[in-house]
Amino acid sequence: MKSDISTTVLRALKILNHMKETPGPQSISYISRTLDISPTIVHRLLTTLKMEGFVFQDEQTKLYSLGTVFMEYSNRILTQLPFSSLIEPKVLELRNITEETVGFYIPSGYKRLCLIEYESQHEIRRSTGVGRELPIHSGATGRVLLAYQPDDVQEQVLATLPDEERQVLERKIKTVLEHGYALSYGEITDNISALSAPVYNHQNRLIGALSISGPSFRFSDEMVQSHVPTLLKATTEISQRF
Repeated sequence: MKSDISTTVLRALKILNHMKETPGPQSISYISRTLDISPTIVHRLLTTLKMEGFVFQDEQTKLYSLGTVFMEYSNRILTQLPFSSLIEPKVLELRNITEETVGFYIPSGYKRLCLIEYESQHEIRRSTGVGRELPIHSGATGRVLLAYQPDDVQEQVLATLPDEERQVLERKIKTVLEHGYALSYGEITDNISALSAPVYNHQNRLIGALSISGPSFRFSDEMVQSHVPTLLKATTEISQRF
């Protein structure tokens, strides 16, 4: 019934959803104009959300962004999803075959989250760290995740980039779609390379990406070409489990 609906809760959720979809910290006046909610109400709701850890306010700029409590919720949810039992054995197997670090990433707003990782056993190796977030538009894995996002999501991410960087990324996304995988050399960290491909569910919807990464001196053309079929075989086998 209509009388059972809490206007205050709906407005608070509306503000949180706005902050989730809009990149960068937000001011009270911007949120108020965008959502057509009075500045007084926005300020009151943000103050309450801040007290509970749902939003963070920068003491210098006074701008608001989503709070760290959502990372706690996210980690809690992720540990309860069936990813580990379905994907982790294949990640470990791929690490053992390639002898490089292998990780599984999922999209998380404008970022990508490392959900599972098995590090290379070489002394010199790449390590991202489970739970770490990276920009969704950067690196091979980011490009894979972005390439298979809905058009509106792609546009929102691309709109945040300078024109030249956007044009380069658009060309790289097209290459990902043509080949079904992505390769990067030193894009996020100097002298680190990565090879990545998408993972789908039974409805052919993207759920994440599998990544092989390590020091660039080991990522020769011969090595990359030998691992591409292995990577695509692994992503296909994981996708069939969903």
